[in-house]
Amino acid sequence: MSLKFTEYANEGGKGQGRTQILYNGVDIYDDISVNQCFHDMFAASQSDELLLRFNDTRHLWDGWNPANEETIEVVEGAARSGKMFIESVIPENGLMTLRAFSIPPTAKDPFTKSWENVKLLQIGQEIASRHGLGFEQYDVTDQLYDYVRQDNLPDFEFLEQRCALEGVAFLVFDGTLVMYGEAALEAKAPAGAIDVPPDGVFEYHDDATAAYGKAEVVNGDITGSFAAPSGGSKLLHRVLQIRIASQAEGNRFAKGLLRYENRNMTTGTLQTALLPEYAAGSVATLKTGGAGSWDGPAFIMRIRHDYVAKKSKIFFRKPLEGY
Repeated sequence: MSLKFTEYANEGGKGQGRTQILYNGVDIYDDISVNQCFHDMFAASQSDELLLRFNDTRHLWDGWNPANEETIEVVEGAARSGKMFIESVIPENGLMTLRAFSIPPTAKDPFTKSWENVKLLQIGQEIASRHGLGFEQYDVTDQLYDYVRQDNLPDFEFLEQRCALEGVAFLVFDGTLVMYGEAALEAKAPAGAIDVPPDGVFEYHDDATAAYGKAEVVNGDITGSFAAPSGGSKLLHRVLQIRIASQAEGNRFAKGLLRYENRNMTTGTLQTALLPEYAAGSVATLKTGGAGSWDGPAFIMRIRHDYVAKKSKIFFRKPLEGY
């Protein structure tokens, strides 16, 4: 699987063999001494994060005086963090600590708006534009709503609530908001295989017995429902404050919420050498010498690249089947 937003662009070899730290587009790597550099990528529900700790060996940082919404990007060979928005730069224990996020700080502001006869992707595009982001979508059914209201909620909190109803997720990478159909992405062919030796550092968690077997959502006179193909009697019941316009829409919302609640029931983590070819949202084939029953496709829901130690920590889940 190689969707555009999960690829690390090689750009013809740019950055190969050395690290670049691009502050407002200018490489400052040689002007500082990097102590730690962690890049956390999330496939959904959370902004990517960059943590950079460094010695300001040439005493230049105060002169740069970074402000909110200025940008930083780390390039490590083929891997890159994409454009990140600086949130803070503070001294800690003799080092400077910089934190940056892929979602701009304007996203924290609450917003109120109503739409009539609006499509899902139109809402996503509008939110992206409001925060100066590009927009892409993959395998999203562009549902039409007769009425939608955002009531004093930050944009991305509101968007996540709507996406959860539709089995859709989103992430922000390199200045672009990307919405995607979760089930379609999980079903893509794996990008490659990750071999975990018997003595490797890994943990697996299987809470499948706690999964919901069916869901029902209620608003007014309409009750939507959906049952998981795997069965099970545990019921997810939600009374929605969101308008349900039809029985079909109610059933669809129930399906989306059942996926949202069940998607992280079978998860794991593993630590490896740096894997720049993988990003959050990638699918990989897992091969575990010490736990063969876990072999098979895994959806990477989060990955932490440690560019100083040259290690990656992968957080994955088993794809849901049938919904």
